[in-house]
Amino acid sequence: MSSIQVYNSRGIKYARIVESYRDPITRKPKTRVLKVLGRVDELEAKEPGILERLRTECRESRAFNESLKQEALFKNIQQHLESIDDTAAKGFPVRNYGVKVYENIWNELNLDYFFDYRQKRDTNIKFKVKEVVSMLVYSRLLKPTSKKRSFEQREFFINSNDMNLEQIYRGLSFLADEKESLEKHLNKQLSLKMTRNLGVAFYDVTTYYFESVRADELKKFGYSKDNKVNQVQVVMGLLIDDEGIPISYELFPGNTNDFKTLVPVMEHLRENYGINKIIITADRGLNSKQNLAYLKSKGFDYVMAYKIRSASKSVKALVLGDEDYTAEGPDFKWKVCDFKNSVIVDGKKVLLEDNMVITWSAKRAEKDRRDRERLIEKSKRLVESKSTLKAEMKKGGKKYVQLSIFDDDHISFNQTQVETDEQFDGYYGIQSSDKSLSAEKVIEIYQGLWKIEESFRVMKTNLEARPIFVWTQASIRGHFVMCYLALVIQRYLEYKLRKEKIEISTGNIQDALRSANVTIIDDSKSNSPYYLKNQSNDDFSAILSALDLSEILPYGRLNDILRS
Repeated sequence: MSSIQVYNSRGIKYARIVESYRDPITRKPKTRVLKVLGRVDELEAKEPGILERLRTECRESRAFNESLKQEALFKNIQQHLESIDDTAAKGFPVRNYGVKVYENIWNELNLDYFFDYRQKRDTNIKFKVKEVVSMLVYSRLLKPTSKKRSFEQREFFINSNDMNLEQIYRGLSFLADEKESLEKHLNKQLSLKMTRNLGVAFYDVTTYYFESVRADELKKFGYSKDNKVNQVQVVMGLLIDDEGIPISYELFPGNTNDFKTLVPVMEHLRENYGINKIIITADRGLNSKQNLAYLKSKGFDYVMAYKIRSASKSVKALVLGDEDYTAEGPDFKWKVCDFKNSVIVDGKKVLLEDNMVITWSAKRAEKDRRDRERLIEKSKRLVESKSTLKAEMKKGGKKYVQLSIFDDDHISFNQTQVETDEQFDGYYGIQSSDKSLSAEKVIEIYQGLWKIEESFRVMKTNLEARPIFVWTQASIRGHFVMCYLALVIQRYLEYKLRKEKIEISTGNIQDALRSANVTIIDDSKSNSPYYLKNQSNDDFSAILSALDLSEILPYGRLNDILRS
């Protein structure tokens, strides 16, 4: 491929024609000089605009030559297809090249270097771990399934490599061992690629179940957020930044209470990343006085949801008092109150002096009313059918069922509790340790919690992180490292698209990349088969454009895609 190059020699500009080519042995790109044209000033004096004319001619020549090459290639493909026996021609294999978008993110995060370095440093593994891990990650992103099935369908991806099933499970064990180092690597790379705000982080907890009832030290029965009451599970605590990109995570036994997970995660954050000043935002399940005291003792701040219906009489009085509310139209109002609390830690009384932002919204009031109506209906059914009472009492229907302290058989509907709850429809409390934050800022920070809720949804739904089909401790932990890495890649890709004003959901991104396929036509006379590009959807073109990636040609040699 020829072009016009201008270079400087001893202060004088010269022009020459150069050609780019690929070394046949090393396959590295090189440049050679075809012709020296002379001094730029002298050339322009003889013919003004000569360099631009020559550049245009080079471009036109390249386009013409490329057209001839493509025409010849197409004739070759036609001739090859005509030469193939009809029986043999049934069902040409289809390969996905949309995976190269994820491969681009993988390369940007310098993951080949990480896996090569850690493999050489920490193991005596002979196969290329990066190839196994990348295959597992790409499968999780585009065709999530079991590890065995991922191995069987690996050739669906155009960048697939040869491997065996044993290497898959060894790769999971490797990931389990490298969890901490991989987290650090990812966070370092992300800090280099983007302006990352770690002043606010969002934390939440969820559960992942197994298709099993066999418990051990990690897999245990507990409260399932997926309503899988008869299956063992693990608990995950996940920390993300304000762009929705994960920072860190920890796994806990399946019977761990939510509020007991926060301290270990924050200790991990402080010890491994030296982060001592950050606002932790979490929902009500994490709001225990012990957690808050710990966060304050370590210099962290917090924005936490607060359970108003279970609050003290003084707090409830503040909520229902009409004074000091700032109204933003008829459907929303808020006010800020001093909120003091205390907790005993290591035998010492710790005072928590915070702000409480109390909000009311018409939208939330309507939701609270609908939720209560469902509980009322359930409670009334229980009162009418005492035989099912004991089984149903654990599922939330007991809220408005009243039992007599004198007679266990006397059951009635608790209308008084209904009327008490009605008073607090639409009200929500947000507890904030940093009194310098305005109410608007506290509300804004807290409303960002949807980002972590969405991350859990993506892991569970789009990446199908559960149910889990591996059973050893190493494989389980490796599975979650792999899912975490896939989530980081997906979220970073979405961040890059948002920066280019491209708003595409996780599911639509996956669909777009899945749609980018080629049909492979094997050529027995050559080591490089032909490909024919299948039609992809419009989102795929938008993704390529936003990432400054080129679309492949309608047909060509498969090696052309692999080298791109």
